[in-house]
Amino acid sequence: MWLLPALLLITAIVLSIPLSAYFAWLMDGKYHAPRFLRWFEELVGTGPQDWKQYVLAMLAFTVGLFVFGFVVLCLQPYAPLNPRGLGWLEPTTIFHTVISFMTNTNLQHYSGDQSFSNFSQIFFILPNMFLSASVGFCALAAIIRLFGARRRSATTSSICGG
Repeated sequence: MWLLPALLLITAIVLSIPLSAYFAWLMDGKYHAPRFLRWFEELVGTGPQDWKQYVLAMLAFTVGLFVFGFVVLCLQPYAPLNPRGLGWLEPTTIFHTVISFMTNTNLQHYSGDQSFSNFSQIFFILPNMFLSASVGFCALAAIIRLFGARRRSATTSSICGG
């Protein structure tokens, strides 16, 4: 009876060690894309960013996701992959659903299978289950960059006698 919870806990602990080292390696800027992905990285790359630019980029991405999600859920009755012929959702339900993903809370006061068409689930709910957590991780990276920059500048000024 306790075997599955124990295995899950042990697996999470064992995987956390190499994954945390990998994320630290990524955030230290030591990652270089493989040759077959480098063209894509160069296409979307913005170069080095300070924490303010990073936060603005993250907010712009979040606003874009909000608008996209709102449109997808508003157009649910007209979108394809709606075999049950689901109609309009209440505007407050649409807003609450979209904003809950944007704030990384994922509050759900509905039954997804009953309220959303297949199209809405495939093109809004599923991607945002991943993107919500990813944007949260990016926010954490911005905070780490903010405090890292402040710490480096404080260390540099104390070393240089400033």
